[in-house]
Amino acid sequence: MSAVYNLPSDTPEYMLQKQVDIVLQKTFLERFQMCAEMTEFMLEMLKQQIRAKNKDITEGRLKFEMIKSLYSDCYSEEEMARIEQHFMRL
Repeated sequence: MSAVYNLPSDTPEYMLQKQVDIVLQKTFLERFQMCAEMTEFMLEMLKQQIRAKNKDITEGRLKFEMIKSLYSDCYSEEEMARIEQHFMRL
């Protein structure tokens, strides 16, 4: 198990295995729903982090900053500049 779940943790390996077993007993739909809820939570936390740094941020700038934070390594500087221009028009 440690080869597959090689993350730093203070949780004993037998408990990690128990947690994995519990999740794998759920249906695909339940696991998918868990994933969707975690994603929504992560995006909300990212929004709050960005808003905390800039209290007067516009919705367009907020969306661009989220994209920049999540995908900056996926786009060239030119592509990011075009994406930014798009969101600044919103």
